[in-house]
Amino acid sequence: MALWDRLKDSVQSMQAQLTAKKSHLKSGAFRDASIAMCALVAAADGRIDPSERERVAQLIATNDVLQTFPSDDLHRRFEENLDKLTVDFDLGKVSAIQEISKAKKKPAEARAVVQIGIVIGGADGHFDDSERAVVREACFALDIPPAEFDLDPHAADDQSFRPAVEQETHPGAALPGDELQVFLKALASGTRQKLFSHFAGGEELTVGEAAERAGLGASTTSEHLAVLRRGGLLQSVRTGKLVRYRADQENITELLGQLHSYLLAPSTPQDTLDPVTSGWPPEGSGTG
Repeated sequence: MALWDRLKDSVQSMQAQLTAKKSHLKSGAFRDASIAMCALVAAADGRIDPSERERVAQLIATNDVLQTFPSDDLHRRFEENLDKLTVDFDLGKVSAIQEISKAKKKPAEARAVVQIGIVIGGADGHFDDSERAVVREACFALDIPPAEFDLDPHAADDQSFRPAVEQETHPGAALPGDELQVFLKALASGTRQKLFSHFAGGEELTVGEAAERAGLGASTTSEHLAVLRRGGLLQSVRTGKLVRYRADQENITELLGQLHSYLLAPSTPQDTLDPVTSGWPPEGSGTG
């Protein structure tokens, strides 16, 4: 059975499970994590489509479990998350993931948040790759194996759930893994590139020290450092009450090796054609 068929069959049961335990899903952490999850699903492809925004807002308002909380408050929190994603998608995503991770202290709530993401994402009958990806990231933030919800990226058994780039890539070509994808996204921002340069010499800096050197606000610096850490470029070390960041040289070397393998992976050039089977040269060309 195809992956979506399995998920589609389980969406109703997931909602039923949520409804059955809704009396235990009343904490602020669950509320905040669920709304952040909904916002990520609405903006999963990196853009905020007005119709998708309205669709998810309506789903939040009518969801049996989320109706436990005041609708005005849910809508305000949903819009705040989307506003952050609109201003800077990467930073907004970090903020949403941080909200989601707060629910991991209670396993039942953590799993309910993932179920909310799947129910909301699959409500339109199409749970696409980008929606699956953000729910999978939420699983990691909540310390839940994605395979528990059939969200393992290698579990898809039909072409429709493989990334478009994979379907267009020549046979034998290596594809960037999840870690490398996050690494490249972390480096995609000019601000983060400049911020990382202050760690390139091996220095260890607190958020405040990095903010002062980069000329950024402490909150903005903290969010950018979180992206760099998730991307494998930095690691954090706690000394007493202070948290210092430093370049993760070993991991960077490993990821650069993966990038090197990806860029130099063998592939079949498109312009290499078999003259016998390709129909070249065309008839009447005078060649021969």
